[in-house]
Amino acid sequence: MKLISSPLLIILVATLISVGLSCYLVLQRVPEYAKMAAAMRPKPKVIPSHIPDRPPPVDVTSRAVSELKLAKDQLATREASLLEQQKRLASERLELERTRADIDLMRKQVEAYLTEAKGLSATARAEDSVSELKNLKTLVQTYSNMSPKSTVAIMLQMEDASAVKILALMKVDVVAGIFEEMGKQAASDPLMAKRAAKLAEGVKNFRAPK
Repeated sequence: MKLISSPLLIILVATLISVGLSCYLVLQRVPEYAKMAAAMRPKPKVIPSHIPDRPPPVDVTSRAVSELKLAKDQLATREASLLEQQKRLASERLELERTRADIDLMRKQVEAYLTEAKGLSATARAEDSVSELKNLKTLVQTYSNMSPKSTVAIMLQMEDASAVKILALMKVDVVAGIFEEMGKQAASDPLMAKRAAKLAEGVKNFRAPK
């Protein structure tokens, strides 16, 4: 009874119980520790059973030949395009030369027509001048045989230019008689004096040497 109540024995028994309990707990967690250790262990490298073949080495010569053929084909294409462009330019140049030739021909034809027209115009003007002069001479002769009073009455209905041409072709004494009659009428008609002065100035300028 004294032995059981001994403090030393109690401590020893408590120690044994604690150790046993710890061992029991450790044994309970052994599988868990084993799994953790297995997870932490490095995995072995997997060597494939079949290693794929390496790509064949590049044939430098074949590659150079291929690139050279490609460059040659591109050059041939460019040469064909350039040749086609040259043909097109040559065709356009030929068409331009033809157009220029047509324009030159048209210009020469127009110049010929203008020259001909000028000649016809000059001829027509000359013929008109001859015809006008002939008519004027007929009128001069007719008015010269009329009395100055009658001639003045007719000239009042004419344009100044026509009256000046007729008076300029008349003889001086006939013209003097006509102006004398106009002077008489100017005494009662102030406008007649102005008309007489205008016609006299026109006759003087018409007869003046050109």
